[in-house]
Amino acid sequence: MTKLFSSLLASLIFIGGQACKAQSNQQNSPMLAAIKRNAQRLLNDPKINAVSVGVYKSGQAYTAHYGELDPGKGNKPDNTTIYEIASVSKSFTGTLVAQAVLDKKLALEDDIRKYLKGNYSNLEYQNNPIRIKHLITHTAGFPRFLPTSINALFSNIDETLPFRIYNIEKKYNRKAFLKDLQSVTINVVPGTQYRYSNADVELTAHILEQAYQMSFEQLLKKYITKKASMKSTKVHLLAQEKRRLANGYGETNKRVPHFANTLWGAGGGLKSTVSDLINYMKFQLDDNNLAAKASHQVLYSQGDTQIGYLWPVLNSPEDGIYYNIHGGAFGTQNFLMIVPKYNLGISIITNQSGPGTQPKLLNVLNNLLAEIKNL
Repeated sequence: MTKLFSSLLASLIFIGGQACKAQSNQQNSPMLAAIKRNAQRLLNDPKINAVSVGVYKSGQAYTAHYGELDPGKGNKPDNTTIYEIASVSKSFTGTLVAQAVLDKKLALEDDIRKYLKGNYSNLEYQNNPIRIKHLITHTAGFPRFLPTSINALFSNIDETLPFRIYNIEKKYNRKAFLKDLQSVTINVVPGTQYRYSNADVELTAHILEQAYQMSFEQLLKKYITKKASMKSTKVHLLAQEKRRLANGYGETNKRVPHFANTLWGAGGGLKSTVSDLINYMKFQLDDNNLAAKASHQVLYSQGDTQIGYLWPVLNSPEDGIYYNIHGGAFGTQNFLMIVPKYNLGISIITNQSGPGTQPKLLNVLNNLLAEIKNL
């Protein structure tokens, strides 16, 4: 989640997304005025230095960037700026699972141990195995993080937390993850209780690799980023791309590390640009895209919680069924919203993260939706 950027409001930059119709008089459009008005609410927060917004609506794309990425340097974000999108990555992983089901590479009812080598007799509860559908609805009963030592760090949340987590993660790897998985204790019937976890999504990536005999990044490129023309959306960036990766800032505006990404990156390791995310919105809104459409189907529902293929599913009398996912890194927060009723997608990103950033970002997102949905 994100708190962002001081009142050093820079000029708005507009560049239409790929394969989208051009709009006349763009700089004076009601859409861009609404984006600017809502972004300013975030920039009024002294901790927030920069805001990037992308909107896709009915075939038209709008991107707007404000502030400066590094305080005092005057380096405005733009359409080439790469951000960590954190848990928004999960929606990509869910879409890949939907594709794998369509390709008959795996089935939602599969016992996950079908794809694991070694003894994982612990991955069940009272003879109820963990199935693929449980991993992608956060109902497997897994801890939030592996290694479990990370979970204990959240008992002391302060500005050093990102550094403490990073120091553990940078020494971790996939082999250690799969070994630690053999020690996980499941204490609830899988599929009955929602328990948010990054570990279950990382395991999902491993299973996808086993099912396809391709790397997770190869699958991302083949089934999503290449199809959607998302050239800067990756887990691991090339050297020249890293120069475009925005620095992140924590609660006290101190620069913090990026994610270590020593696992698969399926739960939070993707980086992207606003332009790419607009193309992803279009990809998700395309009724002819069978994998995206399937990924929106509700697989778990309990109270106010509804989950598709790692997509949080919401419903309102006015806006219908829509999808809204949040991502928070050490120094970045963002929301991605898909609203089919209006053929609309919204992305809001800031390179600042603290306990109060997420609710502020969500409030602006909802205000922006209310203003633009009928434009």
